[in-house]
Amino acid sequence: MSADEFQQLWKAYDAKLERSMELNQRLMTELGTQKVHRAFNWQIAFKIMMIALGIGWNIVVGTLAWRFHTEPVFVVSAVMVLICTAYSVGGYILQLLMILQIRMSATILGTQKQLAQLEAVIIQTLRVGFLQTPAYTFFYITKHQIATAGPGFWVTQGIVTGAAVLVTIWVYRTVTVHNAGKGWVKQMVDNEGGKTIARARAFIREVKEWGKEA
Repeated sequence: MSADEFQQLWKAYDAKLERSMELNQRLMTELGTQKVHRAFNWQIAFKIMMIALGIGWNIVVGTLAWRFHTEPVFVVSAVMVLICTAYSVGGYILQLLMILQIRMSATILGTQKQLAQLEAVIIQTLRVGFLQTPAYTFFYITKHQIATAGPGFWVTQGIVTGAAVLVTIWVYRTVTVHNAGKGWVKQMVDNEGGKTIARARAFIREVKEWGKEA
């Protein structure tokens, strides 16, 4: 075999090997996409359930607000609940859309960015949802109570509502991306999809390591 024939044979083998590696990479990324989607199957169902429950709850609260529109305190508390729940529903819809758009066929960095954005939206949805908590401590106050209640009632009410406001502020400031891997915040985030995001990141590392070895 001449040197030219050997060189041509080597080039043909090299091209075949390159095509094989490209095919393997496509198969690996497709497998990664399927793994990520399977990991998020439960979360997709959970997000849909939360969207349905949020819409249903807002219908109930909106109906009650209309029925008791003459009670100013109830209306204020109802508006707080409606706004926070509507925000949460919007957050769950956004999370659902983001999950459906995750693709491993994109660059590894792009997929990691998608997961980081999803985690940030999950955390923001959680923390805003807590802002309605104080409303549940005073929605029952009627105009008659406002006019007739004594100091004891208002002191007790002030303590309860004040405590709820302080706890709500503390929770809002504590539930952050920085604390997503710590204590009870981690448990909350995990329940909302944090564990699934961790599994998806593990799949990404597998693809990345395979690419290095290849």
